[in-house]
Amino acid sequence: MKLEKLSSLALYACIILGALCFAFFFLWDFGLKNAADKTAPRFTDLVLYLMYFLAVVTIALTVWGLIKGIMLNTGNKGPNPTGIPSGMVTLCTWVGVIVILVIGFLLGSGNEAFTTTAGKVTSAGMVQVTEMFLWTIYFLSTATVIAVIVCMTGFLTRTATKK
Repeated sequence: MKLEKLSSLALYACIILGALCFAFFFLWDFGLKNAADKTAPRFTDLVLYLMYFLAVVTIALTVWGLIKGIMLNTGNKGPNPTGIPSGMVTLCTWVGVIVILVIGFLLGSGNEAFTTTAGKVTSAGMVQVTEMFLWTIYFLSTATVIAVIVCMTGFLTRTATKK
């Protein structure tokens, strides 16, 4: 099976799995009440486990892609057939992610511990980490949309192709 077909199948499987999990979450017994008279959707745990699963898969594929990319590019000193400066793109990507993580950390700093409605005390450190990742998700989502738009325009390939 070709890598592109396998990638497409994996993408479709993730979309279908996510859609089913969220459909169960939103449509099945959403108004179920717990002892504290608060809404408690039946499939909350399913959605949380889906997010954990997708995070682990994403991390594993990122590490695999990095290792594979390093192995393929080691010793490759010939000209790049596409003309796209992949080394510069990789460097900018990593620097951008690190900068966004630092900005998210700074924007999420200064939070205090608080008590939830259930009486649980949340530490200030965990509140800061959560807010840092929320800011990071906002920034990375925006960067992803911009990158997809740039790639869809074909700007990089047009500028790299010699006429």
